[in-house]
Amino acid sequence: MPRQITTHVDSAEGVGRRLREAREKAGVSQGAHSFEGCTTGYISRIEAGHRVPSLQVVRELAARLGVSESWLATGMETTEDGGAASLREAELALRLDQLDVAEEAFEHLRGEVSSPKELGAIEAGLGQLAFCRDDVQSTIDHLERALELDPDLWDQAAHDTLGRAYFRSGETEAAIALFRRALTHAEGEHDPAARLRFAVLLANALIDIAAFAEASELLARVLEDVAGGDALALARVYWTQSRLHTQRREHEAAARCARRALGLIEATEHTYFRAKAHHLLAFAELDAGHAEAAMSLLEKGLALLGDQAGRHDRAQFHLETARALAMLGRSEEAAALAMQTAAEFRTGHSADAGRSYSALADSFDQQGEPERALELYELALELLEQPPSRYLADAYARYGALLERLGRREEAFAVYKKGATLQAELERSRRAGAPTG
Repeated sequence: MPRQITTHVDSAEGVGRRLREAREKAGVSQGAHSFEGCTTGYISRIEAGHRVPSLQVVRELAARLGVSESWLATGMETTEDGGAASLREAELALRLDQLDVAEEAFEHLRGEVSSPKELGAIEAGLGQLAFCRDDVQSTIDHLERALELDPDLWDQAAHDTLGRAYFRSGETEAAIALFRRALTHAEGEHDPAARLRFAVLLANALIDIAAFAEASELLARVLEDVAGGDALALARVYWTQSRLHTQRREHEAAARCARRALGLIEATEHTYFRAKAHHLLAFAELDAGHAEAAMSLLEKGLALLGDQAGRHDRAQFHLETARALAMLGRSEEAAALAMQTAAEFRTGHSADAGRSYSALADSFDQQGEPERALELYELALELLEQPPSRYLADAYARYGALLERLGRREEAFAVYKKGATLQAELERSRRAGAPTG
């Protein structure tokens, strides 16, 4: 990314005054200008001269407002060469969701620069752009190329996005390895915000491979760091704890942590995170058998997402909505939505598609179409095999029950045996994890 050109901040009052001036000139509110690790309240305290922001925060705020970090930090401009200035403009367009403008700028720059570091920064920008467009494979291609060109590249957003893209494409082990490296780097840099970011990402990935003990230990450590601190950071930890409890089938604890996360996020202006928190709590309510409460939460969450939702975000909401509809006995609606969701997840993580097909199988079973349900369960089981999870165990149980009802007892017994073996493995992992939240 662009080289660091600022080495100090002149004064808290000066930075606050310039930040307010630039923000008002850009016509954006404090809430619209906030981001993860820099809440609306923190921006308010900076503008009041009560906080001296870190240089990382200065750099992010400057990029979002289209001013130089040097001016924001010191009131003085530092001359940049044309390439660096153009790169900053391309990155700003990307941050403002002007994707076509950003793409044109990055592609133009690619023909103008030659150094590996600059080319790496361009590839990183193109990777972020591809992720915004839900093009997972292009995201991976660009971001891997960025790291090849500049092995020392420490762009947190690029590492974050590459790990998410790995996971979404089913490369779970690659995602875990990347998050481990990024967490080690953040700890070496003594960067608490980056440490929290990659600890939570790593914990989520570990939860998905049923490594509950390590995920639990990691969350316990970062919870100590953020307790009583930044609300959004604390909400992310509770969010991940809720996922951990869900996978362990600890429904009450999952719902409790999800409500804590939602309560903290409701106090901010981060509508996207508020929407995702509604999705998380709906997931917990469904696991507890509260379909009507889940439907209400999903409707509110989708309304909050609005135009911010990508295809993958909407698919996640649709999947839980299909589950809720099936629980409410609205099997035809559930089947239609589950079929749509399976198509939306066709290029995503196989587990997401597997859960969609499992929900679709449930709906056809409820409608009295067992043969179609059997085919869909078989497809779901194939997609859910890696990594093994509670979703695979649930699918085994329902598939086995259907086979037994159809009089295919030997096949049902074999399926039950696989499910019982997997459930025992998951239970051992659950017990190995220390309680959290």
